[in-house]
Amino acid sequence: MNFGVVAIVGTGLIGGSIGLCLKERGLATAIIGVGHRKVSINKALKIKAIDEGTTNIEKAAKQADIIILATSVNLIPDYAKKIIPLMKKSAILTDVGSTKDYIVSQVNNEIKSTCNGEKPNFIGAHPLAGSEKRGIESARPNLFEGSVCVLTPTNFNSKKCITRLSNMWKALGARISIMTPSKHDEILALVSHLPHFVASSLAGVIDEKHWKFAAGGLRDTTRIASGDPELWLSISRQNKQKIIEALRCFSKEVECTINDLEQGNDKKLLGRLKKAKTVRDKKKWKQE
Repeated sequence: MNFGVVAIVGTGLIGGSIGLCLKERGLATAIIGVGHRKVSINKALKIKAIDEGTTNIEKAAKQADIIILATSVNLIPDYAKKIIPLMKKSAILTDVGSTKDYIVSQVNNEIKSTCNGEKPNFIGAHPLAGSEKRGIESARPNLFEGSVCVLTPTNFNSKKCITRLSNMWKALGARISIMTPSKHDEILALVSHLPHFVASSLAGVIDEKHWKFAAGGLRDTTRIASGDPELWLSISRQNKQKIIEALRCFSKEVECTINDLEQGNDKKLLGRLKKAKTVRDKKKWKQE
């Protein structure tokens, strides 16, 4: 299986890991890394995540059979706007952003307003892998093994292109889940965005002088609060309403717990603790 020339815009953790896996498994004819800084491109070349690198996005877009936007979510629509007029008719444009409704609507609006005749294929994607770490230094070829990759195709996309992109992610080790952009954002607000804001709030509420007493529990619970603040600000802007709904849902649960504690309702409190343990223990985590 070969996916031709693959251009990766943004060779950080996710983009670099895609490149490493494509090369290790012989899935591409060539991998072009695109960045705005030569130092980042050189790092990707050094660890052999890409075959060639460039700061010229036009050059890469014209050659590529698959173009992957692996930048922060706020940059994806602008990069797509530059790339769409340059794409080969048979090429696929995709991304790895953790928000989908805003990105997909913005890119499809651009396609509708600027493209006459046959429309290029943009298929939103989100590999549910990674960590709070960033940068090519943390990239690894097995990052997507056993993970889930969500695809959010629309009526603009051909079945052939959806299948081709699905096959690429399967070849990288991921299981495919297809849903609407809105459904993706609703789910991710609960399972990804909410945990980050909860972890961030927890880290923020503890006095700095008390951290010396913290052990594994606080370390594990607040790990994701180490994520890039600017990236999470962009995510919060693009999925604002669904994150608010998720936080309100969590807030209600916290209020119920406070009431149980105030009223000395050990039975209800124990029930909550048992339910949480049961749900958590059923999940088989990738690293386990």
